[in-house]
Amino acid sequence: MNFRYLIPALWAVAALCGCTTASDGGDTTPKPTPGGYADPDGVWILNQGAPRMENGSLTWIAPDGTVEEQVYRTVNGSAFGNTAQDLWCHDGKIYILSNNTTVPDKGSGEAADGSLVIVDAETFRREKVFRFEELTFPRPEGSTEEDEYLPLTTPLENIAVIDPHNVFISDEQGLFRLDVTTGEMHIVEGSYAFGNQGSTIEAIASTRGMTVVGDRLYSAGGGFWSSTKLFEFQSGRDAVVRSLDLQGEFVSGICRTGDRELLVATCGRSGSTNSFLTFVDLDTWSVKLEKPVKADISAEFMNSSGVTLSGDYLYFAAGTMTVSRLSLKTWKIEEYIHVSDDAPGAAYLTCNVVADPVKNLLYVSVSDQLGEAIVSDGNVLVYDCSGDEPRLVMNLENRASYPVNIYPVSRFR
Repeated sequence: MNFRYLIPALWAVAALCGCTTASDGGDTTPKPTPGGYADPDGVWILNQGAPRMENGSLTWIAPDGTVEEQVYRTVNGSAFGNTAQDLWCHDGKIYILSNNTTVPDKGSGEAADGSLVIVDAETFRREKVFRFEELTFPRPEGSTEEDEYLPLTTPLENIAVIDPHNVFISDEQGLFRLDVTTGEMHIVEGSYAFGNQGSTIEAIASTRGMTVVGDRLYSAGGGFWSSTKLFEFQSGRDAVVRSLDLQGEFVSGICRTGDRELLVATCGRSGSTNSFLTFVDLDTWSVKLEKPVKADISAEFMNSSGVTLSGDYLYFAAGTMTVSRLSLKTWKIEEYIHVSDDAPGAAYLTCNVVADPVKNLLYVSVSDQLGEAIVSDGNVLVYDCSGDEPRLVMNLENRASYPVNIYPVSRFR
């Protein structure tokens, strides 16, 4: 797990999907509530595992609180991938993204299915697999590479889905649009810049907090290679549609605060308290409010968003064992949860904290070790945050292995 802290992975995801309405021409016919592993009251935990010891896995928390481990293996008899990174649910399908360029050389030595595995959301039955070597894109103009088609680089980072023809995948180079019906993939222009005299594509568009609204995808980016911006991408297009300048050096995450409003969190270097919250109106493509924040709200080097929203509070931990919250009404910041009180043996966050705004619950994943060849003891702590004081309502001990992100299914409704 410590390899994720050594490589400056700049991106992660807080997945949100909107329902179509008559105003945007979509189908407003009520759809039946899905069941099985797609029940909106359930929660998926995506486990990276110790990559040299374990393949990735998925833990399911059912609506009644029952916990089921190794869901994919139970249904399909195999592992979906090694070094799991992210997932997205759309239209009854789950898209699971993993590096899957190695096998657990100190573990079972089992080769997993692929880098992108698509399953039925209700049953978790495997439907389609893309191996790493199949995920290639045409060489962009200006590259000094000789091959006509170039591979992605690992670690892969995040995934977001508008529809099967518009599956956006990110790695350290940039953002790519994949049509899973044909396997055709293109780099999204404007999501990258050329560095090192053109031999390397350096990332600009950070996918940490990547958000879908209708047929548009939003992510922020910048930092080392460009000024910080909010980007808009569109279904069927391989280029940035609009960009908006932002304050702050690096991207922490994005939260959807309304049907047509986003909150973008930016920050300075790790440990810095030079942070900003920017509220953006998507219709006018303008800043409604920009608020400086004297706190470290960075996502560290994790794939998941560094900030998460529930009710009137924004929660963050910045890689520490203390969860703080910021009131969007008073702008007061307070330390809210001291995780070591409930998991005294834990020393590390495995992913950033995740809120379920429907239930006002907060998920915190911790472990006692971080090592790519160490199977660690760990806890997934679930807090009720509806009151002034947090209340621990569930403590999953050793039911997950190095979670890389946690997904209340209701986020995809």
